[in-house]
Amino acid sequence: MRTLSHIPLSDIVYYHIGGEARQLIEVSNKKELLETLAHVLKEKIRPIYVLGLGANLLIPDDGLSGIVILLQSGNDNFKLEQNAQITAFAGATFDSLLKYSFSQNLVGLGWAGGLPSSVGGAIRGNAGAFGSETKDFVVSVDVVNVTDPLFKITTYSRSECKFGYRDSIFKHNKDLIIISAVFQLETASMEQLAKDEAVYHKNIAYRDLHHPMDYPSCGSIFKNIVEKDKIEKTLSVWPDMKEMVEKKWYGKVSMAYVIGRLGFSGYKVGNAQVSEKHNNYISNLGNAKANEVEGIITAITEVFMNKFGFKPELEVEVVA
Repeated sequence: MRTLSHIPLSDIVYYHIGGEARQLIEVSNKKELLETLAHVLKEKIRPIYVLGLGANLLIPDDGLSGIVILLQSGNDNFKLEQNAQITAFAGATFDSLLKYSFSQNLVGLGWAGGLPSSVGGAIRGNAGAFGSETKDFVVSVDVVNVTDPLFKITTYSRSECKFGYRDSIFKHNKDLIIISAVFQLETASMEQLAKDEAVYHKNIAYRDLHHPMDYPSCGSIFKNIVEKDKIEKTLSVWPDMKEMVEKKWYGKVSMAYVIGRLGFSGYKVGNAQVSEKHNNYISNLGNAKANEVEGIITAITEVFMNKFGFKPELEVEVVA
């Protein structure tokens, strides 16, 4: 555990965008996280920001006041439970959880190959890919509510997490700090294990081929369109998309496709640019600023609303 001052968050988060953290504490296991939270609450330090990889965050150019707790993977982040369950520390990378599950002959998470997230981040945003979502494997989540004077750990069941498409209760209640989670997997035969590992490597290769990996990004900027009424609105404007919605996009409307068709592929503000490889990514070409990314978001949103009559929903979290 280390305490640091005036640390550029652009050196830490996935996007390489953002100002300084006035104070930052690094923690690498559950014990350190609970000790840090106890200290922060005792000293009444506010606001509190908890970061993992920061893979889906846009940090403001003027940085973050209060305290940033940076979760990092450690050596004791996983515990094998009965009935093919694993307890994972929030700061562990999702990739390390996958590899640990394989080492225990457990399968189910191969779809997440290449997913850039911590365990806590994947739960908070209900990360998903290739038709699967984190929520499908969560049994329970242990949290601390920083407004609780008793500072007790509360266990949330899957239903209490209120998971939605790239959403959960933790996105809407910033007082809830994820400590750890229990995942339900399946005991596998050697054949099943090899199959899940093959999916894992296939999905990593897919990301390398189809996603812009040459420059930093924060993943998808906008959520794909999943609500039935909104899908119908987009199809009323572009009816030729119907087959792609049904057969290619898992019943959703792809925002990458929409952004490209609206003419924003390659659109640039300063050193931020809509990727030509995947139009729902905004790449940091080098020293991009948060306000440049926000400028692109605003431009896309305005054209989208004029075209379809509703506002696209952000997947990236703009930290305030």
